Amino acid sequence: MNGERLFKHIVSGKAKGPLASVARTGLGVLSVAYAQGVQQRNKKFDRADGVIRAAVPVISVGNITAGGTGKTPMVRYICQYLESANYAPAILSRGYRAKDNEEAIVVSRRGRLEVTPAVSGDEAWLLGKGLGHTSVVIGRKRVKSAQLATATLGSDILVLDDGFQHRQLGRDLDIVLIDAANPFGYGHVLPRGLLREPLTGLQRADVIVLTKTDQVPNDILFGIKQQLLKCAPQAPIMTTVHQSLGIQTLASWERNEAPQAAPVGLEQPNFLTVSGIGQPDSFRHTVTSLGYTVCHSLDFGDHHEYTTDDVVRMWSEAFAKGANAIVTTEKDAVKLSQLQAVHDLKIPVFVIPIGIAFTEGEEQFKTYISEVGKKVTL
Repeated sequence: MNGERLFKHIVSGKAKGPLASVARTGLGVLSVAYAQGVQQRNKKFDRADGVIRAAVPVISVGNITAGGTGKTPMVRYICQYLESANYAPAILSRGYRAKDNEEAIVVSRRGRLEVTPAVSGDEAWLLGKGLGHTSVVIGRKRVKSAQLATATLGSDILVLDDGFQHRQLGRDLDIVLIDAANPFGYGHVLPRGLLREPLTGLQRADVIVLTKTDQVPNDILFGIKQQLLKCAPQAPIMTTVHQSLGIQTLASWERNEAPQAAPVGLEQPNFLTVSGIGQPDSFRHTVTSLGYTVCHSLDFGDHHEYTTDDVVRMWSEAFAKGANAIVTTEKDAVKLSQLQAVHDLKIPVFVIPIGIAFTEGEEQFKTYISEVGKKVTL
């Protein structure tokens, strides 16, 4: 069990025994201090102290828990909608795991990639690869990234990736994603749970989008909505699912070709799933929901940096479990594609691109985005 899985095993309460109990108690003490610090910081921004407005409208997409809630496919969805309405959006990303994000760096200029994943980090590079004429800028200081995007790239609307807690840059719309499979981070703020801030922070949200709603029963989903209504009565709640856009070989994905409805050249796939994401169970659910068999899974930690040894392990596990193919996520494909060992494997490697599909509230959601877009011409 890797460190991330062990941590979640403890904070979720699944780990039993005196040592786990002591660990939770210690983490709880740290959690109180962390929450107090976050609340003091939020009070400052609530007074608009230190908030800087960009020259163009800003849409923020974020969450209240650590881990994968679907920000990347949601940011892509929003930018594709803005592109279709003839805007020139730019995504402002922190550039997690980037080589150097102290200064603003252009990852893609109007849809043309300018750096490698090693420079930008996997998520920012993936967004740059998958969009038409959207620009992507990384940098810890989002205000500087905003200035670069508007002054140099000609962007007329900004999408702040993972921006709910980054409050220095003012925003016109705050969208918060909630993972229905783990909506409230085990009920505690970091490090006792996965909440980035107390649930009272949801009062800042303009829109709440529940993701992965097909992964929980309807009665649980109803309960989540009721709790959200208590935490954020001002915010409308939309619901979505993660939807496969098809499947393709790693080589096809690298060439930016369209995915297919079924794995080409593989009539009866028996997959080994490989992922280094925050919620690996969600990826397995996606694969099995498409009707494919998963014989085994290799779950690495979130944002895992793959090595040749990892590729050898993938091959060994596939052979041992009787898999005839490997399937991975787009985020993992970014890093795996950089390794020659993956291309030398004597077993096919497939990628499943994921998109967001609304089940409730899509037209209302688009209206919110359109209203922000109208400010461009004001």
